[in-house]
Amino acid sequence: MAGGVGWVLGVSAIVLGLLALAFIICLCARPLAARLGVVDVPDGRRKVHARATPLVGGIAVLVPVVVMAVVQAARTDLAPLYLTLALGAAAFMVLGFVDDRRSIRPLYRLVAAIVFCAVALLAVPALRIEFLLFTVAPKLIVLAGWPAWLFTLACLVGLQNSVNMADGEDGLAGGLALLWSALLLAYAPAHLAPVLVTLIGALAIVLGFNLRGRLFLGDAGSYGISILIGLLTVYVYAVGFDGLRADVIVLWFCVPVLDCLRLMATRIAAGRSPFSSDRSHLHHVLKRWLPWRYGLAVYLGLVGLPAVLAVWRPGYTLLWLVIELSLYAAILVRGARRPVSALGAPGAQPLI
Repeated sequence: MAGGVGWVLGVSAIVLGLLALAFIICLCARPLAARLGVVDVPDGRRKVHARATPLVGGIAVLVPVVVMAVVQAARTDLAPLYLTLALGAAAFMVLGFVDDRRSIRPLYRLVAAIVFCAVALLAVPALRIEFLLFTVAPKLIVLAGWPAWLFTLACLVGLQNSVNMADGEDGLAGGLALLWSALLLAYAPAHLAPVLVTLIGALAIVLGFNLRGRLFLGDAGSYGISILIGLLTVYVYAVGFDGLRADVIVLWFCVPVLDCLRLMATRIAAGRSPFSSDRSHLHHVLKRWLPWRYGLAVYLGLVGLPAVLAVWRPGYTLLWLVIELSLYAAILVRGARRPVSALGAPGAQPLI
């Protein structure tokens, strides 16, 4: 008993120290960003936020989480899992950091993301989606061999791009990540709690600074956080599928993923690159008829409320999904009736 209490106190102290580190990074965001060369300067055209803003929010979130994952690798018998989580998050953070500084071409970025994810799946087989089990049809669908690899890669890289595309307004990507992390904590095995609590706490700290316009997540944040959440979700599903079914996960991520697919399809139909920028994202649509503080609440509510209802009544997941998709479609129809000129100035640039 005493040893267990000591372990909990020790981990708690480490978590608090890492959250203090996240807070210090946020406090020092401006000089740190200037030293690293990751300051987002408005250009009046695509980047129309009010002032030059540090892109170090993602660093403030990911550095503490990576350290906590390394600590867990040393303290548990799951070193391959935790080292893979740490290295995966760090690799995507570095990829995003380079993109923040030099703007990597989308194709190169996509190839790098696929390679990084493939290495993670090779290192830890539990990070591959090898079966699907739904609440509405409890018959196991087995994905063996290459189908499992391809499906998992598509899910991870797709989520990373979806979060990147959603990261165009203050509080949005961070709010979504905070929501998903809290949901994961509700289903995760106990050994993941230190990493998830560190992630939740760091996101909350950075979100407070972000909503005040003090910093942005940057590509380093949106890439690293999204892939970390993707890997954690796959693992929690793999080891706890009796509680977390595949259709519940679809419910969590369907709005940003569907919005990403919609944008890419409309761009291709218009003869443009699927990675080109525009002002047709769901958050832009919301800003056509709502001040952003209300638009943010609507977006997060659209994602979060059905997910919470699924925790309460998982047997009705299909109903919650239909309601979520219906509301998404209604928002798009409502927003299409407003002129594009009604858009307010965003708090951050759309990233692709």
